[in-house]
Amino acid sequence: MKFSKVIVRLIKRHTVKVIVCSALFILLFTSFLMMGTDASGNSPAAVTNDEQVITVRTGDTLWEIARQFTDSKHDIRYVVYLIKDRNELHSAEIKSGQKLIIPNI
Repeated sequence: MKFSKVIVRLIKRHTVKVIVCSALFILLFTSFLMMGTDASGNSPAAVTNDEQVITVRTGDTLWEIARQFTDSKHDIRYVVYLIKDRNELHSAEIKSGQKLIIPNI
């Protein structure tokens, strides 16, 4: 009889551990899913007449693209910010083939 009580106690103890571990795993997994992307759920507004759309080529960076579309009056850092903001980018990472809207600067 004592042996069966010990087994029941072990099962109860491990059941609680399995439930707690499962809950922690689900919490962590959903947290990683939510922060796993920099993509915005919203798409940028339609292109206006004074804006341009470009396609990113291999090796392009936002800094180089901003340099192409600015004059000496504007700080390139500000132009990079404008491009990121217009395209709803959360980082400066861009990919080949990606379309970017270049605002009128």
